[in-house]
Amino acid sequence: MNHLPQDVSRYYSDAIRVLRAGVPDAAAVQLRRTLEAAAAHFEIKEKVLVKSIEKLISAGHVTQSFGPVLHHIRAVGNVGAHASDEYVDQETAEGALRFTTLLLRNLFEVPGELNSLTNKSADQGSSK
Repeated sequence: MNHLPQDVSRYYSDAIRVLRAGVPDAAAVQLRRTLEAAAAHFEIKEKVLVKSIEKLISAGHVTQSFGPVLHHIRAVGNVGAHASDEYVDQETAEGALRFTTLLLRNLFEVPGELNSLTNKSADQGSSK
Protein backbone atom coordinates (compact mmCIF):
# COMPACT_ATOMS: atom_id res chain seq x y z
CA MET A 1 0.00 0.00 0.00
CA ASN A 2 1.30 3.46 -0.91
CA HIS A 3 1.27 6.76 0.96
CA LEU A 4 1.38 5.33 4.48
CA PRO A 5 3.35 7.22 7.13
CA GLN A 6 6.41 5.24 8.20
CA ASP A 7 5.15 4.24 11.65
CA VAL A 8 1.74 3.20 10.34
CA SER A 9 3.41 1.17 7.60
CA ARG A 10 5.67 -0.57 10.11
CA TYR A 11 2.82 -1.64 12.41
CA TYR A 12 0.70 -2.72 9.44
CA SER A 13 3.55 -4.71 7.86
CA ASP A 14 4.35 -6.33 11.20
CA ALA A 15 0.70 -7.38 11.54
CA ILE A 16 0.78 -9.03 8.12
CA ARG A 17 4.08 -10.74 8.87
CA VAL A 18 2.98 -12.27 12.19
CA LEU A 19 -0.41 -13.24 10.78
CA ARG A 20 1.35 -15.14 7.98
CA ALA A 21 3.51 -16.80 10.65
CA GLY A 22 0.35 -18.07 12.33
CA VAL A 23 0.35 -15.78 15.37
CA PRO A 24 -3.06 -14.08 15.16
CA ASP A 25 -2.95 -12.65 18.72
CA ALA A 26 0.22 -10.71 17.88
CA ALA A 27 -1.28 -9.60 14.57
CA ALA A 28 -4.33 -8.26 16.38
CA VAL A 29 -2.15 -6.17 18.69
CA GLN A 30 -0.22 -4.75 15.73
CA LEU A 31 -3.46 -3.87 13.95
CA ARG A 32 -4.62 -2.00 17.06
CA ARG A 33 -1.30 -0.13 17.08
CA THR A 34 -1.81 0.63 13.40
CA LEU A 35 -5.14 2.24 14.25
CA GLU A 36 -3.58 4.27 17.09
CA ALA A 37 -0.73 5.46 14.87
CA ALA A 38 -3.09 6.37 12.04
CA ALA A 39 -5.21 8.48 14.40
CA ALA A 40 -2.09 10.25 15.67
CA HIS A 41 -1.37 11.46 12.13
CA PHE A 42 -4.61 13.42 12.34
CA GLU A 43 -3.53 14.97 15.66
CA ILE A 44 -5.75 12.56 17.59
CA LYS A 45 -3.72 11.23 20.51
CA GLU A 46 -6.18 10.17 23.17
CA LYS A 47 -5.03 7.80 25.92
CA VAL A 48 -8.16 5.70 25.36
CA LEU A 49 -8.57 4.32 21.83
CA VAL A 50 -12.37 4.53 22.03
CA LYS A 51 -12.04 8.32 22.29
CA SER A 52 -9.61 8.43 19.37
CA ILE A 53 -12.10 6.48 17.27
CA GLU A 54 -14.89 8.88 18.23
CA LYS A 55 -12.69 11.84 17.23
CA LEU A 56 -11.77 10.26 13.88
CA ILE A 57 -15.50 10.02 13.17
CA SER A 58 -16.55 13.41 14.58
CA ALA A 59 -13.76 15.17 12.68
CA GLY A 60 -14.95 13.56 9.45
CA HIS A 61 -11.82 11.52 8.75
CA VAL A 62 -14.01 8.43 8.45
CA THR A 63 -17.75 8.09 8.09
CA GLN A 64 -19.97 7.25 11.03
CA SER A 65 -20.93 3.98 9.36
CA PHE A 66 -17.25 2.96 9.55
CA GLY A 67 -17.31 3.28 13.36
CA PRO A 68 -18.25 -0.34 14.08
CA VAL A 69 -15.30 -1.47 11.92
CA LEU A 70 -12.90 0.64 13.98
CA HIS A 71 -14.33 -0.67 17.23
CA HIS A 72 -13.99 -4.24 15.90
CA ILE A 73 -10.27 -3.68 15.21
CA ARG A 74 -9.88 -2.19 18.70
CA ALA A 75 -11.74 -5.03 20.41
CA VAL A 76 -9.82 -7.75 18.56
CA GLY A 77 -6.57 -5.98 19.49
CA ASN A 78 -7.63 -5.90 23.13
CA VAL A 79 -8.22 -9.65 23.14
CA GLY A 80 -4.80 -10.21 21.59
CA ALA A 81 -3.08 -7.93 24.09
CA HIS A 82 -4.38 -9.35 27.36
CA ALA A 83 -3.77 -12.74 28.95
CA SER A 84 -7.11 -14.46 29.41
CA ASP A 85 -9.11 -17.46 28.29
CA GLU A 86 -9.96 -15.57 25.10
CA TYR A 87 -7.73 -15.67 22.08
CA VAL A 88 -7.79 -14.33 18.54
CA ASP A 89 -8.15 -17.01 15.90
CA GLN A 90 -6.72 -16.76 12.40
CA GLU A 91 -10.06 -15.96 10.75
CA THR A 92 -10.84 -13.12 13.16
CA ALA A 93 -7.38 -11.62 12.72
CA GLU A 94 -7.71 -11.86 8.93
CA GLY A 95 -11.03 -10.01 9.13
CA ALA A 96 -9.46 -7.29 11.28
CA LEU A 97 -6.64 -7.04 8.72
CA ARG A 98 -9.14 -6.55 5.89
CA PHE A 99 -10.90 -3.82 7.86
CA THR A 100 -7.59 -2.15 8.70
CA THR A 101 -6.61 -2.22 5.04
CA LEU A 102 -9.86 -0.48 4.12
CA LEU A 103 -9.26 2.12 6.82
CA LEU A 104 -5.72 2.85 5.63
CA ARG A 105 -6.87 3.16 2.04
CA ASN A 106 -9.51 5.64 3.15
CA LEU A 107 -7.20 7.70 5.38
CA PHE A 108 -3.95 7.66 3.39
CA GLU A 109 -3.94 5.89 0.02
CA VAL A 110 -6.93 7.59 -1.62
CA PRO A 111 -5.90 11.12 -0.54
CA GLY A 112 -2.28 10.39 -1.52
CA GLU A 113 -3.27 9.15 -4.97
CA LEU A 114 -5.58 12.12 -5.46
CA ASN A 115 -2.77 14.47 -4.48
CA SER A 116 -0.44 12.74 -6.95
CA LEU A 117 -3.00 13.15 -9.74
CA THR A 118 -3.57 16.78 -8.85
CA ASN A 119 0.17 17.50 -8.84
CA LYS A 120 0.63 15.64 -12.13
CA SER A 121 -2.18 17.66 -13.74
CA ALA A 122 -0.70 20.91 -12.42
CA ASP A 123 2.75 19.98 -13.75
CA GLN A 124 1.32 19.14 -17.19
CA GLY A 125 -0.60 22.41 -17.25
CA SER A 126 2.48 24.48 -16.43
CA SER A 127 4.58 22.79 -19.12
CA LYS A 128 2.27 23.86 -21.93
